[in-house]
Amino acid sequence: MRNQSIYKDLVFNDGEELLKILRQSLWHFFLTLLPAAVIIVISFFLLFPLFYWGSYGRALFFFLLFLGLFIIIKRTVTWYFTTLIITNQRIIDIDQKKLFSKVVSDINLNKVQDVFYWIKGLNQIISRTGNIQVTLNDSKTKIEVKNISRPQKIQQLILQLKNNYLKNSLETAKLSADELVKLVEKIKIGIGEQKFRAITKDELDEDTD
Repeated sequence: MRNQSIYKDLVFNDGEELLKILRQSLWHFFLTLLPAAVIIVISFFLLFPLFYWGSYGRALFFFLLFLGLFIIIKRTVTWYFTTLIITNQRIIDIDQKKLFSKVVSDINLNKVQDVFYWIKGLNQIISRTGNIQVTLNDSKTKIEVKNISRPQKIQQLILQLKNNYLKNSLETAKLSADELVKLVEKIKIGIGEQKFRAITKDELDEDTD
């Protein structure tokens, strides 16, 4: 799978499903590569004059070439591995700081307070991209992802998943309470009502003491 290397080290909970992997749009990614592309083009444009200068010129040519390639590799790695993973239970934020450094944090959907997006500048308008910000219940912690495609749909998706998660949690809690009541009724029938009352009375007396 194309994104398998992103989540192969993640541990998913029982019943957890991977729904979306978000990263910066390709349009903005290619824009970040422009400086490196310019460096490489200039190095080849000056190929003959640099080689004419001898060893110093050749050294400068290869330095510019490898510098451009290094920038491309670094920005490709950081773009590919900097992701926001959305499941039916949580949001996982992976921030690839450098080639060999990243920060991973995950938030359960019940901790999400609000999600909003904004579109700023001609670049985002033309590319139909925007920024997403997820705020948590403490109103201090925020997760922000910039320059993603169709931010309004991502906002709707996260809010809908949050509502579904809270609804399922309430139904599970209600079901557990109903099961507990049924279990008590079975015990009551099994040992007899008088004995059951005697046991509960003794427990209440001990708590009072």
